[in-house]
Amino acid sequence: MFIGIDVGLKSLEVAATPAAPSLPRRVPNTAAGIARLVAALGGLTPTLVVLEATGNYHRPVLAALLTAQLPVSVANPAQVAAFRQSRLGRHKTDRADAHLLARFAELHHDELRRATPDEPDLARLRALVGYRDDLVNRKTRLRNQHHAAGWTDEPSVLAWLEADLAEVEARLREVEGAITALLATLPQSALLTEQIGVGSLVAAAVLAYLPAGVLGNAKAAAAYAGLHPRQEQSGQRDRSRLSKQGCPALRRYLYLAALVAGRRDPELAAFRQRLLDRGKAARSATCAVAHKLLRRLMGRIRQARTHHHPDLLPLAA
Repeated sequence: MFIGIDVGLKSLEVAATPAAPSLPRRVPNTAAGIARLVAALGGLTPTLVVLEATGNYHRPVLAALLTAQLPVSVANPAQVAAFRQSRLGRHKTDRADAHLLARFAELHHDELRRATPDEPDLARLRALVGYRDDLVNRKTRLRNQHHAAGWTDEPSVLAWLEADLAEVEARLREVEGAITALLATLPQSALLTEQIGVGSLVAAAVLAYLPAGVLGNAKAAAAYAGLHPRQEQSGQRDRSRLSKQGCPALRRYLYLAALVAGRRDPELAAFRQRLLDRGKAARSATCAVAHKLLRRLMGRIRQARTHHHPDLLPLAA
């Protein structure tokens, strides 16, 4: 039996294939509703439960399913959208989405990565890094507004914007301090920052945005970040480009790290130069360096887990 759960802010829509009369069709996205759903699923022993990543709304039900030791996978929204299109779906409702996820689980369960419980420190790091990224976006927006307001004759608006900007910058320093303090307690971060081009913020982003089950798996990490090559061949045309079907925030950090590593790391600099000599564009060469850089970081974590640091997170099954 395969279960699909469409996650919403207020409710969880549930569908099964084959149909299960004892399974509730909809429960509130609350602690009581989730407990009712988990109890019903426990009696059905499903092969796989699939839900779609929806910001933070799916995290409580995901944690409950993992605590109950039910097999669960979090589907990438791009995967689900492509699956819907392949089936020529005409309706976009919560009920239709739940059925679609159940069918997706049935057809692709062998390919889907099973979710693993979050390490508490990494979950906290993820929240801090996400909040920092939001603060950086707010800072950029306020600086642009401040620049635009300089062309007006309203000094009060300029003063308010300057105060807002100072407040965001102070909070940003506070959050970055909390990230640095947390990284000091994680043995993985020291391994990552040994790499040229990888500072504390890049290490934090790698540990925060990559799921625990992906850490140490170079191929899966590159796919999750959207850094794996996408082959396009039709007739006489044959080219490869960046997939970008992954986490854009992580990809942005890795690109910035690659800009530094591509100049200062001798091996990566030589690799980038070879690509440029073959006619690759500078940006494409940097993306290739980012891909190689991420694979190198995952290799460090895997090697440390195997030989030197048994206290690191265990590899996911």
